Amino acid sequence: MDYKKLGERIRQARKALHYSQEQFAGEIGYSVPHISHVENARTTLSVDFLVKASNALHVSADQLLCDSLKYTNDVYKGEIVEALEDCSQTELMIISQTVMDLKRNLRKNIGVDDEEGTVG
Repeated sequence: MDYKKLGERIRQARKALHYSQEQFAGEIGYSVPHISHVENARTTLSVDFLVKASNALHVSADQLLCDSLKYTNDVYKGEIVEALEDCSQTELMIISQTVMDLKRNLRKNIGVDDEEGTVG
């Protein structure tokens, strides 16, 4: 489990909703120090915390856990789509070419050997 990345994703989702740690703590019934410890990976979190946080932050648990799960392609694809929503046509064209070049170079240089993107 990558608690550092999980904490970062919780912080990002909280900030996206413009919640302070105090507001978030009140929303889910945990203390501000506990929120801080989770966001900074100084403590592990319970399933109860994860469920309450997911609901309060309007994100799925898999979005928060995607750095620790094997089957998260949809989460990453969703993040890419979200990042592209406000791009101009020119930006999209440049990003598309960059992504295709990056994908080709990754597969060539790190030994990715199939369409699933697994390292072989």
